[in-house]
Amino acid sequence: MTRGFWRKNGVRRGVRILATTHLAPLWLALRATPTVGPLVNRWIINSLVYTMRTRPGALSTMLPWTSWESLHDRTYSQRHLPPDPEFQAGLPAPAAVAALFERRSAACEQSTRSTLLFPLFAQWFVDGFLRTDPRDDTKNTSTHDIDLSQLYGQTADVTRMLRDGAGGRLKTEKSLSAEFPPYLCDPDGVVKAEFADLEIMFRGGDLKADGGGPVPDALRSRLFALGIPRGNIHYGFVMMSTLFLREHNRIAGLISAAHPDWSDDRVFDTTRNTLTVVLLKLVIEDYINHITPIKFPLTVEPGIGASEKWYRQNWMSVEFNLLYRWHSLVPTEVTLGGRRRTFADLWWDTRPVTEHGLSALFDEASRQPCSTIRLGNTDASMLAIEEKSILIGRHAELAPYNDYRRACGFPALRSIGDLTARPEVREALERCYGRDIDRVELFVGLFAEDVRRGSTLPPVMSAMVAVDAFSQALTNPLLDPGVYGEATFSAPGLAVLEETSTLADVVRRNIAGEDPSPRVSLGRRRWR
Repeated sequence: MTRGFWRKNGVRRGVRILATTHLAPLWLALRATPTVGPLVNRWIINSLVYTMRTRPGALSTMLPWTSWESLHDRTYSQRHLPPDPEFQAGLPAPAAVAALFERRSAACEQSTRSTLLFPLFAQWFVDGFLRTDPRDDTKNTSTHDIDLSQLYGQTADVTRMLRDGAGGRLKTEKSLSAEFPPYLCDPDGVVKAEFADLEIMFRGGDLKADGGGPVPDALRSRLFALGIPRGNIHYGFVMMSTLFLREHNRIAGLISAAHPDWSDDRVFDTTRNTLTVVLLKLVIEDYINHITPIKFPLTVEPGIGASEKWYRQNWMSVEFNLLYRWHSLVPTEVTLGGRRRTFADLWWDTRPVTEHGLSALFDEASRQPCSTIRLGNTDASMLAIEEKSILIGRHAELAPYNDYRRACGFPALRSIGDLTARPEVREALERCYGRDIDRVELFVGLFAEDVRRGSTLPPVMSAMVAVDAFSQALTNPLLDPGVYGEATFSAPGLAVLEETSTLADVVRRNIAGEDPSPRVSLGRRRWR
């Protein structure tokens, strides 16, 4: 182990990293021991969450001081560290900083660990709860909960528009032979009356939605009615929503068959409860286990954390919003339907989902690599979004990157050379910020830091993701011991939860009439 490892991680964190990322046979043996496995699972999750101070936070983006309103108004984002207005003075122009992220050719750096399915799932997942208000980037439009708003919307009115009204089901498109969400528009591209009040995108101000330009007239009739405004942004988003719509209706059928006397509302609510926990299980047991280099497979346990001080009301932070902008994971070109396509040309085009089917798309996404998370690896089509992210950090007056290292228990770095071993990245950072590591902004430092071997994310980003991901996923009320049970999910719903731990489980249940054995994997190889 190099001296640099201990200098960057410190003794306490360094020992924990080495212990949990090696000795796989030992960790797997502990996981398989009934009385020991749950204890180790809780210890690891708690140790990850307690990396930073837990909620409730003293500050939000509402004010630079604590007030009664700022402790309660969740239309603003929470923040981990106080604002640092002095740090903002003399920072380089946002466009110059955004240029640090630019990918210089279509031949992006490929991930040796993750498939294209990883960023497709990641964007679909986080867009359900990380929602910057396009009119004021200190605010958000999120419920702050992992609640499958991608499918159900964030309000009861939107949910009602998307429900079928019988058997607890969601609406589907009757003109298609397989099960897909309903089309938003008629064949002439006119929004159907039943969806007149459904917002399909932020019209003006949402750079991610606007990045692909306005929806071409030829594609309007192929847009689907989905729960959040940018739900049709590209085929990957639509294929995820289609999968979960099918799983909702499949579970609703199981519950209706077991309880023919139940009303449409009760079947729907019980199905939604079940599918929400299905997603929570996938997030921890498939997605997070893919991200982390820890050799102990983490699991969802009802009631985990209920006695811990991190078990608090969800409130997404501005830092979490920024660190989850993994645009560099998206390749410039992808293989779609057997041929190479420029990803930026696929905005708003849902046709690949209906033309190729879920089985083929999940298989194809699982057989090609994504790109890597780092500076200098973002496609030019998304640089405006990177620049907007820099501006959000400045409007929030975020503290420098080194301050967040200290907040996560890492030693402060002494130089830009400590941040990255890549000469071209070091030189670009020094041209932008000079040689002072304490001038590097949080958003830039998170992506400039080298990824440890065996990991998916850089160390500080990984630590901050774990803090917010576990403390906000595992506080879902459906996981509370007093709620988790047959009365909430029904016997068929509980059976679904027992038999689900990976995205592949859900895909293979919902591809009738298609290839029954697609490869479905976030990783290019087994993660252990």
